[in-house]
Formats: sequence, structure tokens, C-alpha cells
Amino acid sequence: MSVDNRTPFPALAFRQYGLEGELAGIVVARGTFKLTDGGPLQVAEEQYPLVMSDTYEGDPHETPQIACTDLAPFKPGTDVTFLGATFSPGGEAASSWTCGLKLGPVSKRLRVHGPRVWRAHTRKTWKGLLDRTKEDALDHWELTEGEPIEYLPIDWRLAFGGREANETEKPPARNPIGKGLIDPTIFFKRSEWPAPQIEDESQPILTVDDQPDPASLGPLSPFWKDRAQRAGTYDDAWLKEQHPLLPRDFDYRFWQAAHPDLVAEPWLQGDEEFELQNLLPRRETLKGLLPNIGLYVEIDQEPVSSEGWMVLDGVHFDMRPGIGRVFLTWRCNFPWPERQGQPKLSMARLTESVS
Repeated sequence: MSVDNRTPFPALAFRQYGLEGELAGIVVARGTFKLTDGGPLQVAEEQYPLVMSDTYEGDPHETPQIACTDLAPFKPGTDVTFLGATFSPGGEAASSWTCGLKLGPVSKRLRVHGPRVWRAHTRKTWKGLLDRTKEDALDHWELTEGEPIEYLPIDWRLAFGGREANETEKPPARNPIGKGLIDPTIFFKRSEWPAPQIEDESQPILTVDDQPDPASLGPLSPFWKDRAQRAGTYDDAWLKEQHPLLPRDFDYRFWQAAHPDLVAEPWLQGDEEFELQNLLPRRETLKGLLPNIGLYVEIDQEPVSSEGWMVLDGVHFDMRPGIGRVFLTWRCNFPWPERQGQPKLSMARLTESVS
């Protein structure tokens, strides 16, 4: 449904059923902003449209998610995500360095590496006490140093993860498109296996048996473990008692697409400071502020009316070549049992009255 929109940002109103069958109205707006050097984000001349469905670089089961649908009904916190690359300090090729993103109370620091592998070292041993035939036995696994590089995409495919054998028989993986999840006993098939190039700075990968939490800055797909486990229980009882509504154990944090370390609860206000470290070319650190903007919704549903501030539930830095923009999303919910009235959307500085 259309919105009486008094802002420069695209906005949309829609209705959705709650867990108990109540109809709620949702208004969502998406703003496009430009980075500035040390100052607040500036409203971009060209405003990108709302995202109507999850978007991936390619096959959703093999490539990372690059945009999340704006049609989520509710998010309990603010997602902070980043797409782009990290650049070596000083622009000189290096085998490893750190990078990070900080916004208000949330932050994430990564250590990245050039291409590196797990290399199996073997030794000759007898097959048995009576069989003196020699065979290869695993001595140890070596993690090689990363090759020198000048930049690295911040991409879930380069973080720890992957699929195990018989993956369809197991729960969803935390990062099924990653690498580094190997069976140490299969050294005889191949002596070298790709190792993760992105890791949490505080959880370095040291042995082939390490299985750290996958670390990156981009969105998590809805069918990955961290989100899928919040989708609720779809069983015979749900079919009989609740369908077509969402299951009663559905957790609205399912809609949070950021890494758990980058979800701010409660929501960000919209005037917080941020810092990007080694995430822009030829710029080791860039500091700035969110734009200090608030959005306000009013709807007249005679004989009652509703009004209130929208919450800022998404801050998405998209620093990929050709984009270089920051996207903010705001959302609000209100009772809307009858499709009566048209939401009016206004904008104000957080320190000013609604205009």
C-alpha cells in the first residue's frame, strides 16, 4: 500500500498476520546515504528502491547474500552489515592483517590472510606386525602462511565453514559456503586443502581440528543455522492447530540477518559514531556518524489514530565497486485490522520536532 510520504526515502505499507492471527500494519522505509570524512552520513541524490526479496550473488546455496528483503514485519534489534573488501595497511602486499567495523555499542574485528592451505605431512609405516609393506601414515597437518596480497573480499566463502558428508541428514550449517571444514583422516586423497582466510581476531585457527564460530561482516542467509533455528517448529501439531500462521515458537530474531556480534539490542538511535578500519582503499581508518534522522508515522483510523517514531533496524555499508553507499532501514508496527487510513511519513532531526 502507498504511503503519504513526506521524506526523500522510498517507503511502503503492508499488513501481516501475527502469531495469534491478529493483523498488523507495517511501514518500512529505506534511505540511501553517502559517507563523509569524519562527519554524519549525507542523504544521497539517488535513492535506491526498497528490496522486495532476498538477493544473492548467484546460487543461494553457493554464494553469499548481498541484500535482505525489506518486507520483514519486525526486528527486535538493529542489523549492522558490511559488503566490500579489506585493504592491507599502507597498500603494501601482506600475508595477514586485521580489519574491523564499529558502530555504537557493537563491533567486529577480523584477521584476514592471503591464500593458505592445510598441508598434510606423512611418514612411512608398516601395515601391520606381520605385513612389512610400507604405507603412508599421517604425521601432522601444517597451516601454511598466507600468500602476500593487497586486498581481500569480505566474503563468507573465505571464512571457516563448508559442508560435511551427508549434509542433507544433518542440521543446517552455520556457514555452508565457507571452507576449512575437512576430515583430517582423508589426507591420502589430497595432501593440501584450502584453509579459511577470514577469522575472528580473538579466535585464531591453529589446528585442523579447530571449528571456530564463522566470522565475517555480511548478512547471514535465512536457511543457515543461526537464523533457521529461530524459524519455529513446523510439525503435525503446527499443521493441525496453527497453519497457515507462523508457529507459536517463531522467534522474530529470525529476521536479524547480521552476525550476532553486530546486532544492537535495543535498536540504535540513529546518531551513533562508526569506524571502518582497513575497509576502504588507501584509507586505514574512517570515522563518521549516523545522520541524526528520525522518521515519524501517523495514521488516522477513525475513530482512533496511531502515531509514533519508526525504529532504525538496519545499517548496511555496501562498499562494493560502483555502489559505495550506506543504506538505513526504518520500520514500525501498528494494529490495522481493517485497511483503513493511509500512513503519513515525516522526517525530523532527532533533536527537532517532526516536520
